[in-house]
Amino acid sequence: MAFKAFVLDIDGTIVDYDGILNLEAVNSIRWLRKLGYEVLLASGRGPWDTYYLGVFIGCTKVAVCENGGVLMTSPSDLKLYTDKTKSLEAYDCLCKNIQDVKVKPVSARLTEVVLLRTFDGREGQKVLDDAAIPVTIHDSKFALHLTRKGIEKSLALGEALRYLGVLPEETIVIGDSETDVPMFRMCGYSLAVSNAPEDVKSEAKHVCTQEIGNGTVEAIAYCAKSLL
Repeated sequence: MAFKAFVLDIDGTIVDYDGILNLEAVNSIRWLRKLGYEVLLASGRGPWDTYYLGVFIGCTKVAVCENGGVLMTSPSDLKLYTDKTKSLEAYDCLCKNIQDVKVKPVSARLTEVVLLRTFDGREGQKVLDDAAIPVTIHDSKFALHLTRKGIEKSLALGEALRYLGVLPEETIVIGDSETDVPMFRMCGYSLAVSNAPEDVKSEAKHVCTQEIGNGTVEAIAYCAKSLL
């Protein structure tokens, strides 16, 4: 089956952990768009961050945001798959049980609470599980994200692909973190950049030798040579 779309994570995939965008990766994205492929961003970032970054670098104007909690198809059209109620409850619980829990100053979030990486996420997850709060702590290496259980990038991505008339098996995913794994499993082909953890690499069909943006350039070149 011919591939029609690419889905890329942002932080750790086309942007480094200091927030610097890899311009060679942008050039590769624009090359894919000129060839007629849809290119979507799927991120833990907020909807306006994700959507407008995509617009500025030439992606398709559809964005999977907040680790799948939000789908944005225009500046004024958003679909929310949950709200912040449980994430706020989780934040309160963590503050009562763990020292140094701090909100990270980021753009507005509609479904998540985003925290600084000032405590052990595994310890925090145990606290939430013991309290029976249905929230997962995702570590993006950019921040700790309090995401309601059941919300994942593949949820919003499935609807985004239907909106574009593309099947999951016609889609290639490039990512670096645990939040990308549900997309790896759903879509036709997956690539992990080399900075991804080993458990994420084990879920990808191909692992790149280079990190972050350079890894994304390598991934797209590999696809052009071997899959397209």
